[in-house]
Amino acid sequence: MPALPRTRAPRTEGSGAPANHAAKLLVPLTLINTFGNGLFRVNSALFFTHVGDMTAAQFGTGLAVGGVCGILASVPFGRACDRWGARRVLMILWSAEAVGILGYTQVHSFWLFLMLICPITAVDRGSVVAYRALLATALPQDGVVKARAKLRALANVGVGLGAGAGGLALAVNTATAYFAVIVVDCLTFVVAAAMLAGLPTTWATATAATAQDRRRSGVLRDRRYVLFCAICTVLALQFGIFEVGLPLWVVRDTSAPRAIVAMALVMNTALVALLQVRLSKGSEDSVGAIRVGERAGWLLALGCAVFVVSRTGSAIAATVLVLGAALVMTIAEVYFAASSTTLSYDLAPDSQAGAYQGLFQSGTSTATSLAPVVMTSGVLQFPVWGWLTLGGVFAIAGTSLRWIDPGKAE
Repeated sequence: MPALPRTRAPRTEGSGAPANHAAKLLVPLTLINTFGNGLFRVNSALFFTHVGDMTAAQFGTGLAVGGVCGILASVPFGRACDRWGARRVLMILWSAEAVGILGYTQVHSFWLFLMLICPITAVDRGSVVAYRALLATALPQDGVVKARAKLRALANVGVGLGAGAGGLALAVNTATAYFAVIVVDCLTFVVAAAMLAGLPTTWATATAATAQDRRRSGVLRDRRYVLFCAICTVLALQFGIFEVGLPLWVVRDTSAPRAIVAMALVMNTALVALLQVRLSKGSEDSVGAIRVGERAGWLLALGCAVFVVSRTGSAIAATVLVLGAALVMTIAEVYFAASSTTLSYDLAPDSQAGAYQGLFQSGTSTATSLAPVVMTSGVLQFPVWGWLTLGGVFAIAGTSLRWIDPGKAE
């Protein structure tokens, strides 16, 4: 397996703007973009089912088909970043997404929705890849882990603020309110794309090096990175717990009040924003990141076990146990984010950051698509053994990170 890349010096790109200046510009850009994401996310289901004249089943089917398109698009868009520069590709993708999102206002049938959501989801997944590839060159290498953690914390803040604002449209529950949400979300993409003009351009020399490297090898030939992405895909199934597993579990299998579902989600969002920087310490290099990732796997296993115990007992006991499991899994989520982010960059060559981030993102997208099925058709169908099996899988996956570089993970 290839040696781990050495620490790189802070870089100044083609425009002459220092990397730390780019990092500062990324702060408002991230907040604006994620605000729009949160705003639309909490309203999308009701908009398409109440205003778009679709059934819940049609909406879910469209999301699933769009998810497949997103998985398939990740690596090609990553390669495009390596060829033409992450900043340029991201500007194009965000601009295209703005147009696509605005097109949702014209959706009044399932087939039109399907025609829009496939390219929009592909572009959205590509923009995530391009954003991650941009971070590989835009952030100063001095304190890069802390900078990435701050941006992730800000992303959670942005989503939370957007979701809160989106709640106003839910309360009004009119077509006009939902259209306003779509227009505002569209504008966030336009503003974010315009702000990218203030970031440094991609090095011309980096593009030339990428072309040479593409002729020599590809990300799929890097067995260590493929293994890493496969492990992260398994660990990323955790995101289906808060979105699907926890609400259904509380309602169907515990005596806890339904209100704790909202409490758990708010706690998760707030703690991720508060703890991401602090708990990312120790994951600055690949060796530390492997240890932190292993810790995440075992904490996820512990959280699954606590969910099993919450099935019995009084409403108070179930409430305490469910919130306790949610707390443990939130900490695991923060550790997983710190570990996977560091390894996804450190195991990738500079000249192919886009292709490597594309493969990593395709794994995350796959987990996002599979998680609801795993939770509803697997875990929740077998309340005790389902949770215990999932916990065992998480523990094994976290420990398996040592296989990436077993000699240095000790």
